[in-house]
This record gives sequence, structure tokens and C-alpha cells, in this order.
Amino acid sequence: MAAPPLETKEDKVTRLGVEFQPEEIKILSDPVEIRHWYLDLINSAKSEISLIIATPNALRRNLSGGMINLLRNAAEKKNVKVKLIVPAFEDQIHKAEDSFQRIGLMPTIRNFQVKTILPMTRRTNQIKSTFLIVDRQTSFIIDVKDDTRENLIDAVGFASYYRSKIRTESYSYVFDTVWRQADLYESLAQANKSLKEAYKKLELHDAMEKEFINIAAHELRTPAQAIIGYAEMLKSFPERRQQYEEAISRNAVRLYALVTDMLDVARIESQTLKIERTNFDLNKKVENVIKDIRQQMRTESHRRVRILFESSKPIPIFADKARMFQVIANLLNNALKFTTDGTVVVSTNRKDETNEAIIKITDSGKGIDPEILPHLFSKFKTKSDKGVGLGLYIAKNIVEAHGGTIEAYNNTDGKGATFSVKIPLNASD
Repeated sequence: MAAPPLETKEDKVTRLGVEFQPEEIKILSDPVEIRHWYLDLINSAKSEISLIIATPNALRRNLSGGMINLLRNAAEKKNVKVKLIVPAFEDQIHKAEDSFQRIGLMPTIRNFQVKTILPMTRRTNQIKSTFLIVDRQTSFIIDVKDDTRENLIDAVGFASYYRSKIRTESYSYVFDTVWRQADLYESLAQANKSLKEAYKKLELHDAMEKEFINIAAHELRTPAQAIIGYAEMLKSFPERRQQYEEAISRNAVRLYALVTDMLDVARIESQTLKIERTNFDLNKKVENVIKDIRQQMRTESHRRVRILFESSKPIPIFADKARMFQVIANLLNNALKFTTDGTVVVSTNRKDETNEAIIKITDSGKGIDPEILPHLFSKFKTKSDKGVGLGLYIAKNIVEAHGGTIEAYNNTDGKGATFSVKIPLNASD
């Protein structure tokens, strides 16, 4: 009886019902053939392409050789998922080049993802190979003999082609590992950038705090010293009692206003500024502010400024009465600060279609300094020798706490400026 024929590996796999995928391995040394295989493999992709380009020069060769365009076409026209890993450099030298800018635009393409890594190859002669994996079935590794060459054919040494599940799975694992490392690198780079930005903000905040302390100390000292001085003079010259009492009162008001502003800034910075809304007539509140400021202006005989109020019918509003008084007073005092002759016009308007009240204060003064304009509502920003530059900052935060907006601009006729405030009529809307 004849012995049964020996069972081959293919027969055993077939008998067990497992699909047999024969391995195919090719080693290519002809640069022209290598380029041909490289392009054909990219074009053959049906679902996924994974590609590592290790050096900047290799990236340039892939761009000039049309490989990157093939990847783009695969993603856009064939719905192939493309994952590309390219080199990145801390010194930013290469990022200014057109080729690297073009790669930077690729993530905006559907199905095209790009990650960057910081390779060691800029300092050593280590890994310079290009790794291509297509559909997780085939892999193609191109080894470079001269990375300084601009043309792929002149740069490559040999290439290895594998159609092997085991080998391709191994290379896919390597690619996925590098991809995760690239993710980590990008996360760390972003975190480092955020830390630098935060540090700069802290430095700026520290400088502003020091400036605030210096300015506030000076501003607090001035009225305090005046009060002490007038109080001493009152003892020595009782016959001038009324004059000195008025001076003491004036400086006490100034001191109180400054301390109040500083406390408001502290509340804003700590996010504890409270808005207590009630129903009231906005026009009545504006009239009260104007009345108080006109009373103060009577002691300043050198001023030749008129305050005009252009009002319509009552404007019921649901807001913080005291805080709105503060906003209007701050804006009106700011207008008067830069207007020594002319008019300051206050107007109010109700806009039902947008559910808001609009307050405008227009002066005929010297306008807003262009240097200050971009930072007008920031702390300590002022061109005036009166005050520390907190009024507009406080006004802006109060308005925004109400859900409103505030803006300022120079008038088109070249005379003075306008401040415009928009406040919701009803906070529930």
C-alpha cells in the first residue's frame, strides 16, 4: 500500500478552512523601479495609507516628486484615510519654506491627517528611511543612500517590498507607536506654548499690579495729605473755616471715590461683582446723574461746558440702579475730563426689535488718543493727569455683567468722541 502524499502547508491551511495568503518579498535596487513601485502602491490604496517621511529633504523630494499630491487625491477622490508623519524642527527654520506650509494645509482636507515628530536625524545619520503601509496588507521601505539629493532617484539606495500579514502588522504596530508619540509631542508642544503664554500673562499682570500699587499709593496719598493739611490749617486759622471745610470735603470725596473704584476692581477681578436688578426709568436715572455732575461743575468756574440731555418718553429697564448710575457717571465724567469748552450731549433710545436701551454720550473735546483707543477699557490706561484709569474699565465690566455692550469711537467730524452703551431692557429675554 502506497504511503499518502506529504501534506503541504497550503493543503493544511485549506483543510483547516483558513484563508492562505502567500508571502511576497522583493528587494529592489534600481532607483527608477523603486520610484515606479512607490507611486503604484500609493495609487493602489483602497482604504488606508500610512506613511512616515523621516527627514526634511525626504519631504521635499516627496512634494516635488508628486507623491504628496497622490496622497491628496487618494483622500479626496477615493475616500482613502491618509495618515502622514513628517519631521518638525524647534528652530522653525523649515516652517517658513513653501513646501512645509503646503503640508501644514493638508489637515484641512477630509480623510487626511498629518502629525509631526522631532527627529534626531538632523544631528545624526540614523533612521532616514521612508515607511509606506497600504491597506494594512503591504509595506514598502525605502532606504536612502544620500539624503542631500533633491531627486528621489538620486537619493535612494534600495527598497524592500513585503506582502506579508505578519510583517505588515509589525510595521503597522511601529507606525501606530510613532503616531501616538507624535500625538504626545504635539500635546506637549501645545502645553509648553500654553505655559509660555500663561507666564507672559503673569508677568504682565505682575507689572500691572505693581503699577497699580504705585499709582494708587500716589493717588491715595494726595487727598489724604490735603485733608491732613487743611485740618491743621483749620486749627491755626479758624476764620477761614468755610474755605478749609470745603477743601477737606472735596478731597474726602476724591479719596472715597478712589477707594470705591479700587474695591470694585477687586470685585471684578475676583468675579464677585454683584448685580441687583430692579425696575426703573432709565431717563430718570440719567437726569439724576446730570443733576449731580452739574452741581459739582458749579465749583469749577473755569469750565465752559454745557451738558445737554436728549430724551424721549420714559424707558423702563430691569437693571442694577446703582451700578447703572455709576456707568453713566463714569462715562459723563470721562467726557468732561477731555472737554474744556463746548458741549456734551447725552441721549437715550429704546430699541424694541433688539430688546435694548441705548445710551450715547458725545462730547466736543479733543477725542480719544489713537495710542489709547485699542486699550481704552483696560485698567490703568489713561492720558489724563486726573485719576488712575479705572472708570472705563469698571463701566465696561458692569455693562457686560448686565449682558450689554459698550464701545467708543472718535467722531467723524474730527471733534470729540462718542461712547455708546447697549443694555437689555429685560434680563429674562
